Amino acid sequence: MISNVKFNELANRVEQLVGKVEELQGQVKALADTQGGAIPSGMAPLTTLAAEFGISTKKAEELAHNTGVMLIKQKSGGFITNEGKFREAARLVLRAAKRKYGSAYWFHPLLGKFQMSGGIPK
Repeated sequence: MISNVKFNELANRVEQLVGKVEELQGQVKALADTQGGAIPSGMAPLTTLAAEFGISTKKAEELAHNTGVMLIKQKSGGFITNEGKFREAARLVLRAAKRKYGSAYWFHPLLGKFQMSGGIPK
């Protein structure tokens, strides 16, 4: 059987976790409320980041999904994402991509075959 001390410790831990979940739900709701209005600091439109790295918006979306970067859909139809995390993931993936000599296409297992203008990001 569980002693009273253990039970109280577990109950306190559950209360802490419930508080954290409620806090995160509030943050997600606040982000969802930005319906094409002001973009929160640290976030950027996915189309802007895709253009910066020279890949298509669809491949940028796929990159974010496959690397675990959070995407938030706006009412306008586009996505916003955490700028720093997306940049870090994109640099890692795009630097590891391979290209056959003379080919216009690059390949990475997470993205498949894609085109990238501007070369490998620094």
